[in-house]
Amino acid sequence: MTIIVVKSTNTKIEKTQSGSEMKKQQAAIDQGGDYPLPFWLVVNDPYPPGRYVIAPQSYKVNQYQSLELDRYNLHLEPVKA
Repeated sequence: MTIIVVKSTNTKIEKTQSGSEMKKQQAAIDQGGDYPLPFWLVVNDPYPPGRYVIAPQSYKVNQYQSLELDRYNLHLEPVKA
């Protein structure tokens, strides 16, 4: 199972090319290997620290009829202990 690990509610704001702002939170993807891989998650409100899975509504079919994650609409669900 692929787990998303959030360790902090800290965020950073980045300006897009159009001049709008995008809020990002650092997380890591843990696929069971030796080291989780860090990445930035685009958020409206930061997720609390914890372990999450990617919610089903985060997937979409692109213009080539291939499945992909919607990078601007990624939702996480807490892992139940």
